[in-house]
Amino acid sequence: MGHLTVLNFDKCKFLTKIPDVSDLPNLRELSFRWCESLVAVDDSIGFLNKLKKLSADGCRKLTRFPPLNLTSLETLELSQCSSLEYFPEILGEMENIQRLELHGLPIKELPFSFKNLIGLRLLFLRWCGIVQLRSSLSMMREQFQFNIENCNRWQWVESEEAEEKVGSIPSSKGHMFSAVNCNLCDDFFLTGSRRLTHVEVLNLSGNNFTILPEFLKELQFLKFLDVSHCEHLQEIRGIPPNLRIFHAINCVSLTSSSTSMFLNQVLSFL
Repeated sequence: MGHLTVLNFDKCKFLTKIPDVSDLPNLRELSFRWCESLVAVDDSIGFLNKLKKLSADGCRKLTRFPPLNLTSLETLELSQCSSLEYFPEILGEMENIQRLELHGLPIKELPFSFKNLIGLRLLFLRWCGIVQLRSSLSMMREQFQFNIENCNRWQWVESEEAEEKVGSIPSSKGHMFSAVNCNLCDDFFLTGSRRLTHVEVLNLSGNNFTILPEFLKELQFLKFLDVSHCEHLQEIRGIPPNLRIFHAINCVSLTSSSTSMFLNQVLSFL
């Protein structure tokens, strides 16, 4: 068994625990998707140095996932684990995961150690219960894309130490931030403005804020802005100086004076 490279427990209806796998150091793939009775996963899976793919989608009774220190891991699948409230701690730098999709999770926060996923380029959250987004997301490397859809609870959380780190982040290229249909209101801009400093693409369509605040003038890197279907949007107080594409389809509450002001500002850039 020590030479085993693939271990698949998918849809094992009566499996309640993933046992100690420390005697399987050559595992490349470990999968236990849609194991409806699974309630526990041994911590040893977090230390399989050769593991490239770890799949646990659909384990709906699983409430805890062990800490991970998987230097070779390329794929992590945790979607539809509908009782998993906390994302696993990342104990060491993991550079091989580039894409992470988390759908249908009630997770309460992404831990500060999330920044140890140093190779991550795309984080996609859909139908998740995230309440707290820590400043570690702002510390991801360049070309990072953050997409969140239909996650209706939102709060930026950071300690004083983390706030200082965010203030010292160097300029990054290619950052994309997308939060679509997330029930964002005006306080999103009050608490998250510093998180958007280096963003190039910003998609906030389908939300509930009433103004685009003046601080948008300070977003030097922003080139694309989409606020379509923001039916409560009434005022545009500032636009980024290097904006190239702006979408505001179906913004039915936008006043004519605000629209005129916006057009005047655009013409002044030409």
